[in-house]
Parts: sequence; C-alpha cells; structure tokens
Amino acid sequence: MNNDFDPFAGIEDEIELSPSETRLALFTRAKLGFARVEKIFVQLDNYPAGEDSRGSVLGDLVTGKKERALDLLLTVHALSPILEDSPLPLTTWAQLLSSDKHQWTTRTISTAFRVLQRMSLLELSGPKQQPVVTLMREDGSGDAHQEMKSENGRGFFTIPFEYWTGGDITQLSLPGKAMLLIILKETQDPKGKLTFTMPVSRAQNWYGISERSAERGYFELAQRGLIQQKVQKINDPRHPAGRREVVHRAPMGAYSTAHREWLRDAAREATDVSSRPKEVK
Repeated sequence: MNNDFDPFAGIEDEIELSPSETRLALFTRAKLGFARVEKIFVQLDNYPAGEDSRGSVLGDLVTGKKERALDLLLTVHALSPILEDSPLPLTTWAQLLSSDKHQWTTRTISTAFRVLQRMSLLELSGPKQQPVVTLMREDGSGDAHQEMKSENGRGFFTIPFEYWTGGDITQLSLPGKAMLLIILKETQDPKGKLTFTMPVSRAQNWYGISERSAERGYFELAQRGLIQQKVQKINDPRHPAGRREVVHRAPMGAYSTAHREWLRDAAREATDVSSRPKEVK
C-alpha cells in the first residue's frame, strides 16, 4: 500500500474572477448576444397635450444623475434569460458592475434596485440578499414587461453584449451612455434611418436631456470611435448664408445597424432551430 497517495493532488482553488471576467462568464451564459429594450425607454410615443417634450425614463435617469440605476436596469434586461430560474445574489451584482474606477457594494446595488422599483421599472421579491427581479415595461407605467415578437420587434432596439464585455458600460460617462442609447434606438431598423442627425438644441424637447449632456455625449462617442460623423451642407433659404450644415452620425463596429441586425437574425435562427421537432431515427 502506497501511503504517499494523495486523492486531492491537483485540486487547487481557482483564481477569483475579476469584474470583467464575471461579466464575460455571465453574458456567455445568456447567449442571446444583445439586450433588447423598448424604444419608449428613450422616447415616449405620446406626451401630454400642450407639452413640447417627448422625454422619457432615460431622460429622467440622466437629469436625476441616476447612472447606477441605469447601469443596473440595462444589465437586468441583458441577463433576463438566465435570471428567471436562478436569481443572482447582491454580491454577484456588485462584482458584475464594478470596475477599477468604481466599486459597487451590496448597499449601492440595493439602493439602485430601490430607485428602479420606485420608478416602476421592476419589482423585487424573495430574499433581500438574492432577490427575484421581475421587469416592468420600460415607460415606467408599471405595466407588465412586453416580450419581443416578430410582429412588434421593431418597437425594440438592441444593445450588443459588447457594451458589457468590452467595458463600455464602465468607461463611458452618463452623457455618453445616454447618447449611445438614443443613437441605437434611432438607427435600429436597417430599412430606416442609418444615421442620426439631431442638433443638440433639440435634445431637451426630443429626449429630455440637456443640450450640454448631448454635446458631451456626442464628443465622447466620437473620441472613443463608437460613432462616425459626416457634415452635409443643405440648401436653406431661411438661413443667412442660404445653406446650413447637418451632422450625420452613425454607430460603428459592434453597435452598427448591420451588426445589430446580424445578431437579431442569428438569434431568430437559433430559436427556430431549437423549436423544431427532433427527427425520430
């Protein structure tokens, strides 16, 4: 008998995951490749008579400087496919959203969840340290969350998982995040507008964010290479020079309209394949 035999040889503790590795692991499990959010989160379809504003929940989060609540809400939407049967503990949410610059704690997660609950964007149930999260509709109405179906799929826009796995969620400022979401919403349909042409002076009335926030957001997205810009001169008889400039902006790389449509097509194809009856041999 060999007394030197060790049945536990080679069994060592794994190195603890970093926040970025945690994001990659969980988003790989989610598989879909993108988060889907109703367009009314960015801009309401209807607004009160006499009010020249279509600002919505996104505008409220930006003007209220509720960046943590925005980050958490988008992440819940992204991971919803894996949350239904296995809710995450607060410690995992904190690890998932932390970065070198900003460390989340269970307390900040709880605070962000309470903000979202007060805004009727989600409901919490179950244990406080591992809550079950139920999404509500993105307009803050408190209505049940709408599932994306083929007939109403264009009422949604998508956020590629690159937003999380590539680190943009931790590196962009709140104005940068807001303008990215607005541009993604406005350029979602490949048969529609492929560029976004909003002057910053319209940001408050159209989306409920300030001109300064829109300006800062545009600048940051361009600096990071997430959008491209092209200036077009168009005739305008009301302008002192007879012409004026229109700035076209288009999302690039993983955020491009073409790539986001490819992700949608891949997800639909995967769903169709998984729903087909298996052949009997």
